Amino acid sequence: MSGIRLRAAYSPHPFARSRIQSRNVHRKGERVASEQAVVGLDNLSVRLHCRTKPAVADSYRPGFPTVVFTSAYWKADPSYYSIAIDSTGTATYYSAPDEVTKTGVPYIVEFHASNRILRMTFNIAAHPEIFAAETDPTTSADAMPVRTLFYGGFQFHHQITYSAAPNSDVDELTSIFEEISETLEFGRRLSYFHQHDRSALDQELDLLQKSAAARRLREVDVIRPVLRRIDDDPAVEAGTRRKAEALLNSGSTK
Repeated sequence: MSGIRLRAAYSPHPFARSRIQSRNVHRKGERVASEQAVVGLDNLSVRLHCRTKPAVADSYRPGFPTVVFTSAYWKADPSYYSIAIDSTGTATYYSAPDEVTKTGVPYIVEFHASNRILRMTFNIAAHPEIFAAETDPTTSADAMPVRTLFYGGFQFHHQITYSAAPNSDVDELTSIFEEISETLEFGRRLSYFHQHDRSALDQELDLLQKSAAARRLREVDVIRPVLRRIDDDPAVEAGTRRKAEALLNSGSTK
């Protein structure tokens, strides 16, 4: 699909006229560099300083309202991810899976958000009162997820940081973004296993099917090319290819 790009890259980027909110956290006594939500008047980006190497997920369109969701939880894999969607549908997913500590290479997917996701996300985010809700003081991302939801454009921005969603609207947006992340992380693992460990594909496809049956997947079109490559590869076991084909043909992946 021409509208989808998957890349793993280190992308330093200069930020102009930015408001920066940063927080330092500690993981098992080792200093982990701060997460920084960076909002520019003419651009919007989210970046994570992971240990000593900065990495940037840059999804910005000057002048376009943008919703950004970030989640940090050091016990999870990925321990950090962000999703940015602007009002034209341009979207970027960035994550720091476990292997990034070894390779220094984050996982980045650029895609076009579906009309349904675009409508749901901006219809909810357009209500500034949801960002004004009181939240419990966030603790270290060692203990529980620390999430930030941002909505902003050229002349405005709203932001809330929380662990537990303070209202039903923030909870709904959290679920949407967490399910997008779950879907794209399936794509990351399937792509990795296809290249490096084909024996693990069968079990991963079973897990994908279970998530699809439980309706926990969103933006599944983004991972269809990965399923197609598995289905088309004669080096993959026939039974595994049939599972990939079944997922491609099911309504849950359309």
